[in-house]
Amino acid sequence: MSALATEAPPRARPSETNDYAILKQQIKAAGLLESRSSYYWLKTALALATLGASAAIAVLSSVWWVLLLDAAFMGFAFTQIALLAHDIGHRQGYRGRRTNRIARAFFGNVLLGVSHSWWNDKHNQHHATPNHIDLDPDIQFPMIVFSSEQIQSRRKWLHPVIAIQAFVLLFLLPFQAANMRIISWQHLFDPKAEKPWLQAALLFAHFAAYGVLLYFIGWPMALVFALIHQGTFGLYNSSVFASNHKGMPLTHEGQRMDFLREQVLTSRNVSGHPLTDFWYGGLNYQIEHHLFPTMPRCNLRKAQPLIERFCKERGISYHSTGLFTSYREVLTHLHRESASLRGHTA
Repeated sequence: MSALATEAPPRARPSETNDYAILKQQIKAAGLLESRSSYYWLKTALALATLGASAAIAVLSSVWWVLLLDAAFMGFAFTQIALLAHDIGHRQGYRGRRTNRIARAFFGNVLLGVSHSWWNDKHNQHHATPNHIDLDPDIQFPMIVFSSEQIQSRRKWLHPVIAIQAFVLLFLLPFQAANMRIISWQHLFDPKAEKPWLQAALLFAHFAAYGVLLYFIGWPMALVFALIHQGTFGLYNSSVFASNHKGMPLTHEGQRMDFLREQVLTSRNVSGHPLTDFWYGGLNYQIEHHLFPTMPRCNLRKAQPLIERFCKERGISYHSTGLFTSYREVLTHLHRESASLRGHTA
């Protein structure tokens, strides 16, 4: 495990570009890229059972504190569905292109109320250009900068907000669920949207079902339930992704590296533990996931020591840290990059 890098190194020498092919050969030889359909069918059953249980409690209970706890539980259930949808988007889940496409629409549009094609387009771009200061959609926010050089491109009236962005980020996390729904509807008007009318119908089905659920809960508890549920979903879902790249080295055009180094150096792992692995849906092994996006979630833990050793042998910085330290690194980085707006030097 190495110290956190602050600047991305220059483009690797051409001779280094064969390293990924060598690593992939080792990973394939270990059988870690093979499909694990039975594992994903089990995860599907558990995720749907969790969601179904939370919905049943909401409909059948009339005790206010039970409903409040269930709202948070449903936020947990939604995030478990979202993590499963993430894996399906990477074709980790089921055999066959058609099965995966149907599953993407079902888990994304119907269960989560999020356009599956919007998410896939955005996420694929992130994988192609991780932490690229201009091209990675996961670090493009109007009120957040990940490098001080981004400040000049932000509206001046947002500068006071950016000045305290480390605190603002924490405030924004619960709103991520609502933001995804808004962007999903906007995406359907994009000419590149996949089958927009079908997706719109599936999104309507989601919100209709959610409306029926709230009807059974009854006013005004339904409003409180929805706020807690959506806030918990946004907080949990965004916290899983927040610690993976933010605060790691950025790349620019002209400073791109070979695939192996770019994916490793811009990613942060959160140390593995059975509970952490479950909570993160395997995405705490972010380096392994970015190197092999189609690798089944249950194999990431097995691949981790192989990949860390491979990187060490080639002098490639491999950054892994604890859960709370990962968030501290993110917030410290954001606070440092906005220092000039507070009258300090970074």
